[in-house]
Parts: sequence; C-alpha cells; structure tokens
Amino acid sequence: MGSNFVISLDFELMWGVRDVATRETYGRNILGVRRAIPAMLELFYRRRIGATWAIVGLLLCETKDELVSRLPSSRPSYSDPRLSAYTYLNEVGSDEHSDPYYFGASLAREIAACPGQEMGTHTFSHYYCLEDGQTLDQFKSDLCCAIVQIRDWGSTCRSIVFPRNQYSGNHLSVCRDLGLTHFRGNEPVWFTKPIPYTQETKTRRAFRLLDSYVNIAGQHVFRTQRHPSGLTNVTSSRFLRPFDSRLAPLDALRLRRITQTMRSAAQTDGTFHLWWHPHNFGADVEANIAFLTKIIDYYELLAGEFGMSNKTMSGVEAIDGQTLGAVPSTGE
Repeated sequence: MGSNFVISLDFELMWGVRDVATRETYGRNILGVRRAIPAMLELFYRRRIGATWAIVGLLLCETKDELVSRLPSSRPSYSDPRLSAYTYLNEVGSDEHSDPYYFGASLAREIAACPGQEMGTHTFSHYYCLEDGQTLDQFKSDLCCAIVQIRDWGSTCRSIVFPRNQYSGNHLSVCRDLGLTHFRGNEPVWFTKPIPYTQETKTRRAFRLLDSYVNIAGQHVFRTQRHPSGLTNVTSSRFLRPFDSRLAPLDALRLRRITQTMRSAAQTDGTFHLWWHPHNFGADVEANIAFLTKIIDYYELLAGEFGMSNKTMSGVEAIDGQTLGAVPSTGE
C-alpha cells in the first residue's frame, strides 16, 4: 500500500486553553494564529501538502448569537466546572472583529479554500472525554452539534481528534454511529496514554519532552489499523514541539528525531503522523514555519526515494488484520 505522511492540526483558539490560561498569559500565541495559519496554508499550497484541520465548533460561529443558537441541549457536567467551555461564555465578545481570541470563522474559510485540506472535528466545545462528571450522552450531544455545523459549512466530517487526546472505546463507538470514520490515536507508550488531565504529571511531560529530542520510546511508526469500533486509527507519531529560544541549540536533534522516524515509515510502508496546534506557532511564526519547511523538504526527498504519499487522515486506508504496533526502527 505504500507509506504515508499525515499532518493534523488541533484548531481551537482560546477554547482549548481557557481552563489553564488567560488572554494575559497566552494571548500572544492565540492572536499569533492569525499570522500562523495563512503562513501554513501558503506553504501547504505551494508544496501541495494536504492536512486535516480538527476544528472546535464554537470558533466556527460568526457571532455570539449564532454560538448561543448552536449550543447542545445536553452539556458536560464536569465535576470541575472550570473544564467546561460554557463557564466562559460571559467573557466572549459579539463577533470575530471584537473578539479574535474566541472566533475564527474567517480563518476556517481560508482553510476551506486551500486545495487538499480536510475539515475534521475537535468536538464542538473542546470536550474532555475522560474527565469526572461528564457522560457518554453529553459527548454524543456535543459531537452531533459539531457534525451538523461542519455539514452547514458544506463539508462532510469524517475525522476526529479528541481534545487532550482523551478517548475510550465507548467514545469511538459513538463516533462510528454518527458517521465518523477516522481518529487520531495516541502512541502506545505509557507517557502518552489517554488519561484525565488531573492525572497528568511532570514526569510524563518530561519524558515527552525528552522523546522529542532523543529516541527513548521507539520510532512511533505504525501500520494503520481498524479499531474494534470500526474507525480507522491514524495513530500519532510525533507532536511538533514549537520553537523555544532556550532549546534552539538542540533543534538539530529535534529535526533528526522527526526525519529518522519519517525515513523508517518510508522504508517499511508505515504511516508517519505529525500534529500540533496552530497556536503553538503563534509566538514565533517565522522560526516555526522555517522548521516545518525542513520537514516538508525531507518528505519530498522520501517521496522521490520511496514513493511516500501525503494524505489527510480520512485518506488513509486501514490494513485489516494487522496488529497495531510500532514498526521497528531501520535507522537512517
């Protein structure tokens, strides 16, 4: 079937960080999305790269009136109310012009107009599937709103990326019943296992950081498998960690960690799946775009050498009967 190069982006604006950050502490990154997304799209268009944009439904609304009209009838009853996007509705402005932190329909139109881009869902409200208090019915209600909204935009939603990578088999079954076909699964290592955010530890974060620079958990290359729910698991290979001036001297290691895994995928007919949030690029747009360009340069080298193909999430076919697991490293 050949090897695949997949990119997915979690497009969420302030909705994705509001329980852990504010406009004052993270607003620069959120506003920077308005430079980062056009820059990414220009690069994708010029290099003919398709990507899956998993979008929080709330940011697609043109006005607060539309937002209120689209709210699900059943909303998450988290034990910690700070987790709910609906806790912050009183600080949301009237439209994108007055509040670029929460509204992003104009950016979504740019995405939709760029050839090869897929509009997927990041749920309607940045829904946390594993947090205490919420229910499966509430998740279904949220996801229905997101799917209907994308249909109203003239697209059929096929792919889902779960906020904070939280999901279970029951949530995947709901996705299947609502017509979704693909999801981004987590790498099967202990420090990326789906857990509630309250169980996140400094140790898990430290290992993820370290694994971005040196190989401590394998190459994270996978042969795409159909999950028992029926959805195709387009497993994550690498989070594209943003530029950090403090770690800039190690950027050659960061790039080599990615390109080694890409080469392993190309040599073994595996899938390399890279992901990040647009707001990760928001504070240092030029440096992040330059780094992403190097990754795409390497993809083009592998496409010529091994026939590697770029695909969106919903464009990846499952290999039925394969056991999910990492493809052994072949070196570089």
